[in-house]
Amino acid sequence: MTMKKLLLLTAAMAAMHFTAGAQPLEWGVHAGLNLAWERASATGGAVTTNSQPQFQAGFTLSTRVARAVPLYFRTGLDFTGRGGESDGATDNLYYLQLPLTLSCRIDCGRMVSIRPEVGFYYALGLFANAKEEGVVLEYEGRRFDYFNTKVEGRKALKRSDLGLRFGVDAVLKRHYGIGIGYDQGLLNINKNLYESDVKLRNGVFYIRLSYDL
Repeated sequence: MTMKKLLLLTAAMAAMHFTAGAQPLEWGVHAGLNLAWERASATGGAVTTNSQPQFQAGFTLSTRVARAVPLYFRTGLDFTGRGGESDGATDNLYYLQLPLTLSCRIDCGRMVSIRPEVGFYYALGLFANAKEEGVVLEYEGRRFDYFNTKVEGRKALKRSDLGLRFGVDAVLKRHYGIGIGYDQGLLNINKNLYESDVKLRNGVFYIRLSYDL
């Protein structure tokens, strides 16, 4: 799936809600800090890297899907960083991510609401790099990119990732929010970086600030 298809998918979902007479879409923007790591597993055991600081930024759109209860469908697009750190070596993976979640709004008085969410995400790898002691690694005179550089005719990592999302936001005055969450990749993204029996998955804990329009 390409970036263009992701954008078209988001637009199509928005159009369907309007044409079906559903509740109006609500828009928001957000940005925050990721603490990302990678977990490699094989028959002999598993190893998890240290967390690597990254960032995220994007927009969210949501619409109410049930009149009887405050249940909302949420989606949007995020630019988000993944990766990990081990012994001075860092992986930096950058994705365009499409979340698909359900959220419930719990009012805590007139000023504050709590909004837990759970669902899935699809992420498309855009570009990546590797560093040793802060120095960007190169291959054949060019910056090494896990998604785009071919070594012996094969790329190191798969572009597509699919995973679970769990999160909760606290929103003040229906506009100003702070949230925490956890994304766990389900797909093995190893393509040619490690031996074929090694499975590599992304994980990230995030904290973010948001503003609902």
